[in-house]
Amino acid sequence: MTKIFIRPAHDIWLDKLVYTIPIILYSLRAVSIFFDEPTLLCTIANHIPHYLIILLVVVTSTFFEEYLVRGLIFGSFLVYFKHHYWRVQLSILFSAFIFSLSHLVNLLSQNPLQTLSQMIYTFGFGCLLSMLYIRSRSLLIPFITHFLLNLPSFLDNSSLSATHSATPKSLIGPVCFLIVFLTYTFIFINKDEEQHYQF
Repeated sequence: MTKIFIRPAHDIWLDKLVYTIPIILYSLRAVSIFFDEPTLLCTIANHIPHYLIILLVVVTSTFFEEYLVRGLIFGSFLVYFKHHYWRVQLSILFSAFIFSLSHLVNLLSQNPLQTLSQMIYTFGFGCLLSMLYIRSRSLLIPFITHFLLNLPSFLDNSSLSATHSATPKSLIGPVCFLIVFLTYTFIFINKDEEQHYQF
């Protein structure tokens, strides 16, 4: 069953640290958009109804993705691999792969290299979100992290309409993030942490 708890289940300082670090980093990233685009705050103030709709879209789409991928798909893999030695690791990787594949739809609005770059990033990010779900036993934590990732691109209209061409070198960043995400995920997930994934 999918568990959506408002309060994370653990009070251990390490758990708090594990899921607080990504939230802090993505919060800083979200705030940095206002430094990159100083006029954005004025634009938002002058078009509040428009940006409220954008906020609603970001919240609902992010919640739907988290409920579907982390709640249902990841949870289903945990059940499917119930007796497997690498149960949690396989569930994380397969659900992240499906999350990554869902971004193939972006081929309709961007070139294949940009889409590949996004898929590499979202695979690693999907692994991170599954780990946050396990550590917190709450969909709230991956939801907040995912929301903070999506928010800047929705607020910054120029990033949505950007037509810059991607090059093979543009894959370096996503691959580096993939390595960081996978390292962070699998450092804090191991098969002995049974208390974290009694779903």
